[in-house]
Amino acid sequence: MPERWALPDRDAALNWCAKRNEQGMRCILDVLGRYNRERAQALESYNAYLDLMGQVKRHRLNAALSIKPSTLGGTMGRDVTQELVRGLCEKGAALGVAIEMDMEGQRMVDLTLELAEDCARSGMKPTVALQAYLHRTPQDVERMLDAGVRIRLVKGAYTGDVSDFDMISEIFRDLVEQILSRDVPFCVGTHDPDLLEWVQNRVCDHEILEFSFLKGLADGTKGTLVSEGWKVSEYIPFGPHKEGYEARRKAYLRTLDELGRLPAP
Repeated sequence: MPERWALPDRDAALNWCAKRNEQGMRCILDVLGRYNRERAQALESYNAYLDLMGQVKRHRLNAALSIKPSTLGGTMGRDVTQELVRGLCEKGAALGVAIEMDMEGQRMVDLTLELAEDCARSGMKPTVALQAYLHRTPQDVERMLDAGVRIRLVKGAYTGDVSDFDMISEIFRDLVEQILSRDVPFCVGTHDPDLLEWVQNRVCDHEILEFSFLKGLADGTKGTLVSEGWKVSEYIPFGPHKEGYEARRKAYLRTLDELGRLPAP
């Protein structure tokens, strides 16, 4: 299935999103890119984000835009990246298109959190992914919630401080409890059937929680959750630069296989 994880282009992603909307799911659209270390490359990514935002508005899709600081020059200089992200947040606020910030490797965490705070100050309340396998995440949870930033809690797909599967799952539960204590809306992104069952049993309010899934996984679970009245979103990446993204997805499945586990159906 060549398009299991990612779609080839913008139009394919928009069409897929429209179908998911009809099925009761929100979409998170991601323009797959690479680390851009030149201003011209960062501006090219910026314009691609703007174009996608305009298409979401035009087609009246229930969709957010996922941005990665690395594609906007994050490894080149903070000032350029902050300027571009601020422009996207202001445009998103004007159009009513939500912004979500993906979390990448550890060296990008500080910058991503700073950008999320700056985005919140511009009038757009963004969502940021926080990774359970980092020791710093409990403090980052408090920081983001204080800034008015919505959290999408994930286990993490890069290299973290904790690698033991069971330990990461336990930390994930602790972080859910931490967020619940603040009584604010949040999102969990996991395909772990045990964690999904635990979260459903732990959270009574269907309005406060959203379940987020990747394209290519847990399609049955997505539909079941929607039918039960839960909020569900699907992460939909697209574009030609899909090698790294697909490699992380395949590595995830290999790890599960080694552990004798399966993702949610």
